[in-house]
Amino acid sequence: KQWYQRRVRGFWYRFLFILQCFYSICSFPFRFISSETMRGFILLIILLSSTDGKRKKQKATHEDIHEYSTDEAIVNNMPVVINARKMAHALKHQDVVTTCRYMLFKAFKTYWDAEAACRNIKMPITHTNASIAVIKTLEDNKDITHLLQLAWGVRQVGKRFDRRNWVWVGLRKVHDNKRRLKKNERGPEHFNASQWRWHDGSIPEYTRWMRFMPDQDKGRKKSFQGFVSVNKRGRWDDTFDYMKMPYACNYCGKYIVLPQHVSWFEARSRCRKYGLTLAIVNSKQENEDLADAVVLALGEETEIRRWNDTNWVWIGTMERMQNGTGTNEWEHHNSSPLLWKPRWDRKRQPDNWTKKIWGEQRVVAFSRLNKRWDDSYPQRKRPFACMCPHMACHSNVYEH
Repeated sequence: KQWYQRRVRGFWYRFLFILQCFYSICSFPFRFISSETMRGFILLIILLSSTDGKRKKQKATHEDIHEYSTDEAIVNNMPVVINARKMAHALKHQDVVTTCRYMLFKAFKTYWDAEAACRNIKMPITHTNASIAVIKTLEDNKDITHLLQLAWGVRQVGKRFDRRNWVWVGLRKVHDNKRRLKKNERGPEHFNASQWRWHDGSIPEYTRWMRFMPDQDKGRKKSFQGFVSVNKRGRWDDTFDYMKMPYACNYCGKYIVLPQHVSWFEARSRCRKYGLTLAIVNSKQENEDLADAVVLALGEETEIRRWNDTNWVWIGTMERMQNGTGTNEWEHHNSSPLLWKPRWDRKRQPDNWTKKIWGEQRVVAFSRLNKRWDDSYPQRKRPFACMCPHMACHSNVYEH
């Protein structure tokens, strides 16, 4: 849009130059026009060019509403951004922005370091290693773009190729990658998909290259551009593997654990705000999946004191109450039944301990120490686990 506006202004400037030349050569027709009138005429033309440029800019912005946009009002109203932004706020003390589909890490890494970092993440559902992000569709590309905008702001930061405007994804060139492309070989129209591979070994079917990209330019150490990054407009560029920038990983999980210490009721409310629900665990396998998600979010280190609130994570199971008194029957917060017999922290649990100030222990916390459950007071402030409405996983996650 800025380029178009410059072209419009450049046209009028050239027109004025030609008009002045014509006036100098053929001054007779303009003999009776005063200098003040001529200056006014020139200012009027400049004003028209500026207004025309603004109209074009506004038109282009309107056309971007259903595409990729850097207009904050447009981006902020997208559902995926609304939920992810809330999630990003909840994870503000962590170096990651996440949804049920992708994780974007704000740490700057080279391509190979980013690939290794993703591979070291164990995904809860499949119990396999994660991978650097794979983009199969337009919606995938938009998800990555929105996460990048959440991590570093909607608008461009610094110069065009400031690395806060870009994120690594798992596409690289594997054939004919040792030379600089000729001019007639560059650009999306000359892109040869058979020479490129995603991290999972698949050939790219969806692409969104920048103009004149890929160009496979030459860099230091006799290396060539052949590794893909995505910017805030969803455009792709081939770059060098030694460049450092944020990176995105695929994620396939049922639970997302948040580190803020809140009460049980506040945890349930926050999960709803994020477009999720407080975690429901209905089997031994899901209990293991939750344990993996806890390690992914909070790490393996725990506090020495057993009852330190950091060692416990709120989940969505609660005691069925009758006239304000516990019945020792347990269900989930959405009134669905508990479908298995979990292992409680100790033999006497749940013990429904009662305090005058807090009342009865009637909600459940998950132990990071031994993966067991404990009934607790809802007023205690602890980390909490939310549950994705569905697992939005790539098919390759299950295949590799």
